[in-house]
Amino acid sequence: MGQQQMDFMDKFIAAHAVPKEALAHFAANDFTNKHLSNPLYRPIPTYSRVLKDDGEDFFFSRTVATPTTIPYLVTLQLKDFPFAEDSPKGTLKTGQGHKAVVKVPENPDCVMLLHLARPGVDGHPATIHGGVACAILDEMMGLCVMLHHQHLEGARESLYTAGLNVTYRAPVPTPSDVIVKCWLEGREGRKWKSRGQIINKDGLVMTEAEGLWVLARNEVKL
Repeated sequence: MGQQQMDFMDKFIAAHAVPKEALAHFAANDFTNKHLSNPLYRPIPTYSRVLKDDGEDFFFSRTVATPTTIPYLVTLQLKDFPFAEDSPKGTLKTGQGHKAVVKVPENPDCVMLLHLARPGVDGHPATIHGGVACAILDEMMGLCVMLHHQHLEGARESLYTAGLNVTYRAPVPTPSDVIVKCWLEGREGRKWKSRGQIINKDGLVMTEAEGLWVLARNEVKL
């Protein structure tokens, strides 16, 4: 069962390609190409952009994968991925808020490149809806947690967002290319804490979040 868990994401990555049109789009933009061509990272297929047989991931693979929403999305994973050890009990704190912009690790675990089109994700004119920014961070940070979790022994378990604290610092314009930087802060048993930021070409953190994810216990079906 342990090998099954460890092979899960590797099998997914081997079975799916990173969309060529997305790679071409981000390669043509100096801002995103700087990250795309970073030798410390490798592009991998984005798990939630593939619709599963049971309907899982319909939102990111269909609803917001259109020419007027988020047509291009590429996930970059740090090649030397820092799988986290279990944190000491009681040290995993959430809900601290964001009085100031949180400092990003020099090489965050994941960097996602997104093209935000319009008008399908707009709330205000030429500005994405705050709920869309929240959904982007929820999904990208959850993927970061999933990549960390896959090396642990045991069958694949369902991963759920238990809490997400979002701070909106500046409007996110459309159309625009943005990056999302995500990293794991720690894990305690079945609880995982991650952070993420949506950043523009000038380095401005427009939206950031801290979140807690919980792995559901596998139920034995009789």
